[in-house]
Amino acid sequence: MIYTIIGLYILGSFTGFIGRKISYSMAIIASAFSFIAGFEAKFMGNTLSAVFSFLPNITVGINIDGLSGLFLMIAAISWTAVSIFSLDFGNHYRKRMAVFLNLSMLGMFLILTAYDALTFLSGWEIMTIASYFLITEHEGAYKEAFQFLAFGELSTIALILAFVGLNASDGSFVLIKADSNSVVFLVFASLAFIIKMGIVPFHTWLKEAHSKAPSNASALLSAPVTLMGVYGLARVINITGYTHVWGLLAIILGSVSAFWGAMEAAAAKGLKVLPAYSTVENNGMILAALGLSAVAYSFSTKSTLYEFAFLTAVVLSITHTIAKTLLFLSIGQAKEQLHAENIDNVRGIHKSVGKIPALGILISGLSFSAFPALLGYVAEWMLLESIFQSYQFSSILDRVVSLTGGVLLSLAMGFASFSMIKLIGYSALGYHHEKKAEPMPTFFMNVAELFLIAMIFGISFFASDLFLGLGYSKFVIGALGIPQGWLLASAEPVFGVISPAFFVLVITALSVVPFLIYFRSKLTTKKVASWNGGLALKEEEYFTANAFSFTIEHILRFVYMTKERTNKNRSYVAISDVFESFYKQIVTFIKKISYSVSRFVMNGKVYFYILYILIMFILIFVVFG
Repeated sequence: MIYTIIGLYILGSFTGFIGRKISYSMAIIASAFSFIAGFEAKFMGNTLSAVFSFLPNITVGINIDGLSGLFLMIAAISWTAVSIFSLDFGNHYRKRMAVFLNLSMLGMFLILTAYDALTFLSGWEIMTIASYFLITEHEGAYKEAFQFLAFGELSTIALILAFVGLNASDGSFVLIKADSNSVVFLVFASLAFIIKMGIVPFHTWLKEAHSKAPSNASALLSAPVTLMGVYGLARVINITGYTHVWGLLAIILGSVSAFWGAMEAAAAKGLKVLPAYSTVENNGMILAALGLSAVAYSFSTKSTLYEFAFLTAVVLSITHTIAKTLLFLSIGQAKEQLHAENIDNVRGIHKSVGKIPALGILISGLSFSAFPALLGYVAEWMLLESIFQSYQFSSILDRVVSLTGGVLLSLAMGFASFSMIKLIGYSALGYHHEKKAEPMPTFFMNVAELFLIAMIFGISFFASDLFLGLGYSKFVIGALGIPQGWLLASAEPVFGVISPAFFVLVITALSVVPFLIYFRSKLTTKKVASWNGGLALKEEEYFTANAFSFTIEHILRFVYMTKERTNKNRSYVAISDVFESFYKQIVTFIKKISYSVSRFVMNGKVYFYILYILIMFILIFVVFG
């Protein structure tokens, strides 16, 4: 199975130069096999392994255990959908896109199944470099691609230092079943993975890369690529155990990141910038849940909170991977057919592009808004329930950090709902602007979107079965007239409950009669003018997504750095991310230093170059001799 999957991805890379559809088909098959391999390891208990000795005391290979199997299944859902979508979408780009798509998935497969640090690093670099080339498929995206690569290589450097610390601690590079208390490994591995997750302040690459990358590449970057960071943190916890201080820092970083990402998403105007910031928010929630799990374990192993919080991180990861893939693919189809970059320019997708991409934006957006009966509702309920149970902590510091994080996470959920309502209302369901969509084959695009929509509804409805399959039967109960197995509990003994499946059935039953009355009666729709601060809208004017966000931008102007700008007699409101300004200052400083150093070293004097070579020659012999 392992050799087949790797072989298919490699074969898909080579066939990309021959034909796109063959290459993408290889990726579909390999992704499906990856899901099967993950399922066997996680739910059937069959560990898949292909390990051999590379050098004395160095063993390399592939090993799919329960943890890697779980994340392999999650990632494979996204890989499969992106590959199917690319059968149509990839026709508008060069053949080499199929090559790098297969290589990126191959890299992620190696990461998720690595037995050792060397295999992990190999997969990490394959994924990073292939993703860099995927971003450059969009014309004029080299700056954004290089920014992504810079952050990617920074995480690689941190990983190398982490694995050096691991080897120094236990004399091995093996990751599976490793047991280490190395602080170096814990610090640098965590740094590498939060960079890849786009946690604040390392989030700026997400916005830049997504705004320029092709939409199938954006779906990969936002969902499974950042999922590699989540898997990495889960593996770190598996190796070092639950660390109390790490947990507190994770709650702080995660909650701040979630709040900042959601706040920026609420003001975003770019069609792909908004979901990019949403990724920052969702990964912040995942990190906070992992931190809460670590703090709860340190407090008491008898409490079920640490297990429920870890399960929360898993469900949040499933939700984000599936819904974000759907959101980027649906947006990508509309963006490609309408040739638009901003939310206002794609109004009325349900009419101009099609009902399926509009439905994809609607369902994924509502899931991120925690709409009842959708997967996001289950995930965010679990996160809030985990925070509420922090009253158990005996330490005042633990309580303060958890509750402060809870406030930020709650605000993040509110901002996220605001941003998704804007995205849904002004793109999928907005006033139709009579803009004609460019005709293109969309069959496989629609198949991919419908597949992900079904996954969101299906996993939500069968959430209790998911809990049981993952081995958390203690959180599946029955009570208050709801049959056994239909109710999800957040603790043992019971603290809070929810029943997504029962909720769907009850609401569906209660909605039948109203819908029948609505469809059989000849009702008219009353239209009213949008409120514009008391001013009448002119005929050519309409209430925009920018106007929708302006109230928040004005109230939080000291955070957004809101400014009014004028260009050619047109005034508009501009905002900026303070972290982008910080990085721009660093870039300016480094440019000045590098220019001065280059002028000093490359001064055109022959004797200087000879002296330089001589010094380097001596240093090499002194250091390595």
